[in-house]
Amino acid sequence: MAITSASSTNIFSILQSAYTAPTEISIPPGSKFANVDPSQWQGTWTAKDSNGKPVTLKISNVSGYRATVRFQSADTGLQTGRVYINTNNVFRVGSSQMQLTSAGQMTINTVITDPTTGNQSMETNYAALQSS
Repeated sequence: MAITSASSTNIFSILQSAYTAPTEISIPPGSKFANVDPSQWQGTWTAKDSNGKPVTLKISNVSGYRATVRFQSADTGLQTGRVYINTNNVFRVGSSQMQLTSAGQMTINTVITDPTTGNQSMETNYAALQSS
Protein backbone atom coordinates (compact mmCIF):
# COMPACT_ATOMS: atom_id res chain seq x y z
CA MET A 1 0.00 0.00 0.00
CA ALA A 2 1.52 3.27 -1.09
CA ILE A 3 1.08 6.43 0.94
CA THR A 4 0.33 9.46 -1.14
CA SER A 5 1.77 12.87 -0.50
CA ALA A 6 -1.63 14.16 0.69
CA SER A 7 -1.99 11.25 3.14
CA SER A 8 1.42 11.77 4.65
CA THR A 9 0.73 15.50 4.95
CA ASN A 10 -2.49 14.74 6.84
CA ILE A 11 -0.72 12.35 9.19
CA PHE A 12 2.00 14.87 9.98
CA SER A 13 -0.46 17.74 10.44
CA ILE A 14 -2.50 15.59 12.86
CA LEU A 15 0.62 14.66 14.81
CA GLN A 16 1.81 18.26 14.85
CA SER A 17 -1.53 19.62 16.08
CA ALA A 18 -1.68 16.99 18.85
CA TYR A 19 1.87 17.65 20.04
CA THR A 20 2.53 20.15 22.77
CA ALA A 21 6.03 20.77 24.00
CA PRO A 22 6.52 20.15 27.69
CA THR A 23 6.77 23.36 29.65
CA GLU A 24 9.58 23.70 32.12
CA ILE A 25 9.76 26.59 34.50
CA SER A 26 13.44 27.30 34.97
CA ILE A 27 13.02 30.62 36.75
CA PRO A 28 10.97 30.69 39.96
CA PRO A 29 7.92 33.01 39.62
CA GLY A 30 8.49 36.56 40.88
CA SER A 31 12.27 36.17 40.88
CA LYS A 32 14.58 39.14 41.08
CA PHE A 33 18.22 38.92 40.09
CA ALA A 34 21.43 40.57 41.33
CA ASN A 35 25.11 39.72 41.06
CA VAL A 36 26.26 36.89 43.32
CA ASP A 37 29.67 36.16 44.84
CA PRO A 38 31.22 33.45 42.62
CA SER A 39 33.34 32.12 45.50
CA GLN A 40 30.16 31.05 47.35
CA TRP A 41 28.84 29.12 44.35
CA GLN A 42 31.65 27.75 42.16
CA GLY A 43 32.93 24.27 42.73
CA THR A 44 31.72 20.72 43.26
CA TRP A 45 28.84 20.10 45.64
CA THR A 46 28.14 16.58 46.87
CA ALA A 47 25.34 14.85 48.74
CA LYS A 48 23.74 11.42 49.15
CA ASP A 49 20.14 10.72 48.12
CA SER A 50 17.64 8.83 50.29
CA ASN A 51 19.02 5.53 48.92
CA GLY A 52 22.62 6.46 49.75
CA LYS A 53 23.54 7.10 46.11
CA PRO A 54 25.76 10.07 45.22
CA VAL A 55 24.37 13.40 44.06
CA THR A 56 26.86 15.75 42.39
CA LEU A 57 26.42 19.37 41.38
CA LYS A 58 29.22 21.21 39.60
CA ILE A 59 28.84 24.97 39.30
CA SER A 60 31.21 26.96 37.10
CA ASN A 61 31.46 30.16 35.06
CA VAL A 62 29.55 32.24 37.63
CA SER A 63 29.14 35.69 36.14
CA GLY A 64 26.68 38.19 37.54
CA TYR A 65 23.68 36.05 38.45
CA ARG A 66 24.32 33.38 35.79
CA ALA A 67 26.17 30.09 36.15
CA THR A 68 26.85 26.89 34.25
CA VAL A 69 25.60 23.81 36.10
CA ARG A 70 26.17 20.06 35.72
CA PHE A 71 23.81 18.08 37.97
CA GLN A 72 23.89 14.31 38.30
CA SER A 73 21.86 11.96 40.50
CA ALA A 74 20.52 8.41 40.32
CA ASP A 75 16.94 9.70 40.08
CA THR A 76 17.38 12.41 37.44
CA GLY A 77 20.46 11.28 35.52
CA LEU A 78 22.77 13.92 34.07
CA GLN A 79 21.43 17.42 33.45
CA THR A 80 23.38 20.46 32.35
CA GLY A 81 22.48 24.03 31.64
CA ARG A 82 23.00 27.72 32.15
CA VAL A 83 21.01 28.91 35.17
CA TYR A 84 19.89 32.19 36.70
CA ILE A 85 20.44 32.59 40.44
CA ASN A 86 17.78 34.75 42.07
CA THR A 87 18.13 37.05 45.08
CA ASN A 88 16.84 34.26 47.35
CA ASN A 89 19.92 32.20 46.31
CA VAL A 90 17.72 29.78 44.34
CA PHE A 91 18.05 28.27 40.87
CA ARG A 92 16.46 25.34 39.06
CA VAL A 93 17.70 22.55 36.82
CA GLY A 94 15.06 20.24 35.37
CA SER A 95 12.84 18.97 38.19
CA SER A 96 15.28 20.10 40.89
CA GLN A 97 15.57 23.34 42.80
CA MET A 98 18.78 24.30 44.56
CA GLN A 99 19.12 26.87 47.34
CA LEU A 100 22.27 28.13 48.99
CA THR A 101 21.40 28.05 52.71
CA SER A 102 24.74 29.17 54.18
CA ALA A 103 28.40 29.31 53.18
CA GLY A 104 29.27 25.91 51.72
CA GLN A 105 25.77 24.44 52.32
CA MET A 106 22.99 23.90 49.80
CA THR A 107 19.57 22.25 49.81
CA ILE A 108 18.54 20.30 46.70
CA ASN A 109 14.81 19.54 46.32
CA THR A 110 13.87 17.16 43.51
CA VAL A 111 10.41 16.09 42.36
CA ILE A 112 10.47 12.32 41.76
CA THR A 113 7.75 10.80 39.56
CA ASP A 114 7.04 7.08 39.95
CA PRO A 115 7.02 5.73 36.36
CA THR A 116 4.44 3.05 37.22
CA THR A 117 1.83 5.06 39.12
CA GLY A 118 2.64 8.63 38.09
CA ASN A 119 2.66 9.63 41.78
CA GLN A 120 5.07 12.40 42.65
CA SER A 121 7.12 12.87 45.78
CA MET A 122 9.72 15.39 46.92
CA GLU A 123 13.23 14.34 47.85
CA THR A 124 15.44 16.75 49.78
CA ASN A 125 19.22 16.37 49.83
CA TYR A 126 21.74 18.48 51.72
CA ALA A 127 24.89 19.22 49.74
CA ALA A 128 28.23 20.54 50.87
CA LEU A 129 30.79 22.42 48.81
CA GLN A 130 33.96 20.36 48.51
CA SER A 131 37.23 22.13 49.22
CA SER A 132 39.55 22.50 46.27
